[in-house]
Amino acid sequence: MIRSLTIGLPLGSQSQSTIESSVKHLIATSKRILDEANQSSRTIRFTLPAIGTDGEIEGSMLSTLRWVDKLANENDVRWFCMPLDFLQEGVRRERIGNSLDLISRFPKLFMNFIVADTERMSIPAINDVAKLVGRIAKKSNNGFDNFRVGASCGCPANAPFFPFSRHEGDRMAFSFALESTLSIALQVSEELGLHAPIDSFRNMLLAKLVIELGNLQKLGEQIEQETGCQFKGLDASFAPFPGQLSVALLIERLLGAPVGSHGSLFITGMLTDTIRTAFIQSEATPVGFNGVMYSLLEDDNLASANSRRCLSLDGLIAMSAMCGCGVDMVPVPGNSFPEELAAVMLDIATMTLALKKPLGIRLLPIPGKLSNEFTQFNLDFLCDSRVMSLTANDKTIISSKHSFELLSPSRFNKI
Repeated sequence: MIRSLTIGLPLGSQSQSTIESSVKHLIATSKRILDEANQSSRTIRFTLPAIGTDGEIEGSMLSTLRWVDKLANENDVRWFCMPLDFLQEGVRRERIGNSLDLISRFPKLFMNFIVADTERMSIPAINDVAKLVGRIAKKSNNGFDNFRVGASCGCPANAPFFPFSRHEGDRMAFSFALESTLSIALQVSEELGLHAPIDSFRNMLLAKLVIELGNLQKLGEQIEQETGCQFKGLDASFAPFPGQLSVALLIERLLGAPVGSHGSLFITGMLTDTIRTAFIQSEATPVGFNGVMYSLLEDDNLASANSRRCLSLDGLIAMSAMCGCGVDMVPVPGNSFPEELAAVMLDIATMTLALKKPLGIRLLPIPGKLSNEFTQFNLDFLCDSRVMSLTANDKTIISSKHSFELLSPSRFNKI
C-alpha cells in the first residue's frame, strides 16, 4: 500500500483556478491508475512552497491557508503541510506568532520549520522553534498538537512524509510515501525465520524491493504522462503504522534482542543500504528520507521497548546516523526548558551537516508529565509510551550570526 500521495501545490506560480482544476484531475487519474494496478493510497496530502520573510506580511499566511483548507475539504485531502523557511535570514516574529494561532485554527495543518540544510544551520532559528514547540504543547492537555509540528534539517523538496515536506517548482508535482516496503520486509523475516543468515535475508528483501519500486515507478510515470504533473519519486522508508506495521518488530526479529540493544545500529544500516541498493537496481527515483523510521509514538513495539527502558534519547540520536527520519515523535517532560529542546535540535542539525543526510526532529512536551511517566493520548493512530528524559541544559547557545556552518568530514578530506 502507498502511505500517501503527496501533492505539491505551486502557489504563486499558477492561479487558484488552475491549481483547483489540476488537483481534481490528478486525484481522479491517480485513483483510477492505482485501482487498475490493485494499489491504493491510504491518504492524500498537500504540501506547499516554503514561506520566507514574505510571510511577515500581516494576514498573508491566513488567507492562503483558508483557501488550501477549503481545497483540501473539497477533495478529501487528509492533511496539508506549510513549510516556514527559518534558515533564510530575516525577521521571524510574525510567522512565529501566526503559527501559534494557525495550528489551532486548522486541524489538517502540519508545519515544517526549516532550520538547517546540508551546509549550514541557524542557531537563532533553532532557539525560536524550541520556544515555539514549548508554547504549542500548552494548547492541549496531552501535548498532541506537536504531532503536527517538526523542525527539518537538510530535507529535500517534495519529500512526501509529513511534517518534513515542502514543494518546490512552478508546476504541480506529486510523490509517493510507501508503507508496502516495511510490510515486505516483515514478510521476508517471517518466511526465513529467526536463524536465517543476514545476507540471505538481505538478498531476498532486495529482490522483492526492486520489483516493488519498479512497479510503483511505472505507475508514477503513467500518472505524470496523463496529467502533466511532475512525478518527483518514491520515499521507500520503512515507516511504522500503529497496530499494523512495526519497525521495532523487524529489528528485534533480525537482532534477536530488543531494539536499542547493541547491534541495532548495524541492522539499521543494513536495512537502509538495502533500500538504497533497490533504488539503484530498479532505476526508480528516490525522494525524501529512504531509510528506517524510528517514530516512537507511531510504532507499538518501539513504544513498548521504550516503556521497558530499552531505549534512551541518546540511543535514538545515535541511530539517526543510519536511520531515515531523525528523532521523531518522542514524548518529553512537559516542564522541559527551551534550552533543552534546542540542544536536541542542535545535535540533529549537526549530524545533518556532518553526514549530508536529511533528518527531522519532532519532540512532544507532555503537559503535566515528568520523566518515566506515561502519555495518555487514547488515539487510534498514536501509541502511548514512557516520557523520555532530557539532559538539564541551563544555558542558551547563541550565535551573533544567523547562519552557522560546520566543516563536514567529506569536505575536509578534499582540502
